[in-house]
Amino acid sequence: MKTRLISIATLLCAFGALNVHAETVADAMEKCRNTDNSLKRLICYDNIAKSLNQYGGTDAAVSQLQAYKSQPVAKPRLQAEPNKRPAVSEPTTVQKPENDFGLEHRRDLTAEASEISLTIASFKDSLRGKKIITFSDGSVWQQSDSAYLKIEEGQQVSIERGLLGSFFLSVEGVNKRMKVKRVK
Repeated sequence: MKTRLISIATLLCAFGALNVHAETVADAMEKCRNTDNSLKRLICYDNIAKSLNQYGGTDAAVSQLQAYKSQPVAKPRLQAEPNKRPAVSEPTTVQKPENDFGLEHRRDLTAEASEISLTIASFKDSLRGKKIITFSDGSVWQQSDSAYLKIEEGQQVSIERGLLGSFFLSVEGVNKRMKVKRVK
C-alpha cells in the first residue's frame, strides 16, 4: 500500500514538475528553489538537467559554471570591514598543540600531530568500569571500549589518532590498545 502511494506521489510530482518551464535556466532554478517539498524540488532540478537545451541562456550558465570550477579555491578572509567590529574575539595566547590533542571538533585540523606521548598522573575507574585517565599535562581522557590494558601512575603511554575521529591509547611493548576519548 505504501509503495503504491509513494509511486503515485512520485508520478504526480514528475508530471507537475514538467509543467514548470521557464524562459531561462536561472528562472527555472528559482522556481525549483521555491518548492517546499524536498522530493518535488529534487524532481524539478532533475527535469531541468534533463532538458537544458529548451531553455534560453544555457550557454552563458554553462560557461559561468566552467569559469567557477576553474578558479582556485580562495580561503575566506577573517578580516572585518573597517567600520565593523569582529563578532567573536579570539584569545591571543598561543597554546601548544599537545594541549589541544583530541579537541578536533573545536578547531582547524591543518597541522595536527598524529600521535602524542604522555605520562599518566592519575587514573580511576568510573561507575561503569571505564578508566578515566589524567595525564601530567592536565588533559583527561576516558576509555570508550571494554578492552583491558594494564596501566600505572607515572607510566609513559602514547595516544594515536585513528579513523573517523577515534583515538587509541597504547603502552610500549604491549601489543594491545584501548580506545579513548578526550573529556577535558
